[in-house]
Amino acid sequence: MANKRAEVLINWMALIEMYTLNRALKGLTQEEFEWEPHPGAWGVRRREDCTTPNPSGATGSEWVVDSDWVIAEAAFHGQAIEPMTTIGWLLNHFGAAPGLVAELEIVGGSTVPTPDVYQRMWAYTIIPTVDDAVTRFKDGWSALGVALRTTTDEMLERDYEGHPWKRGDRALSAMLNGVSHHGTQICMLRDLFHNRTRGLPSD
Repeated sequence: MANKRAEVLINWMALIEMYTLNRALKGLTQEEFEWEPHPGAWGVRRREDCTTPNPSGATGSEWVVDSDWVIAEAAFHGQAIEPMTTIGWLLNHFGAAPGLVAELEIVGGSTVPTPDVYQRMWAYTIIPTVDDAVTRFKDGWSALGVALRTTTDEMLERDYEGHPWKRGDRALSAMLNGVSHHGTQICMLRDLFHNRTRGLPSD
């Protein structure tokens, strides 16, 4: 049985799933996955077709996602506006995280949560197809939920020197927040996709 801190996280996962993920992922199509909300939107590309300077993805992999560190840093300081992203970009951005977190010592796995482990979340394999991307996320999400059922408060409260969030419960909270707000972005992009021709004159 989960201790109190893990129980809170499990309940939070259930709320995210109920109010965000079901709407974000149910019936998601390849066309929605690839749709660009405006010219220059960041998306999933073959490496040779990518024109942004800092694409993310596993070293040597065929597929990457667009990224520009200069624009991202300026946007963080309110000095620029990042391009919008495709649903495929977003689902690849957070899709591997739950499964990677489920392997961490924080929740009973064998991997110590050092900073380089979190850097791996930005060097995962990019998935260009909607069904496989959704499956990766759901499998990882399920694995995390299972791991939390036997996670103790002591495990989540443990300090990890050099870790960006210091404690396990804070690291998990940050990841869940990321899934929640990026899932909400997917919901918004699906709404835009399905209403993209509304108000336009018919031929």
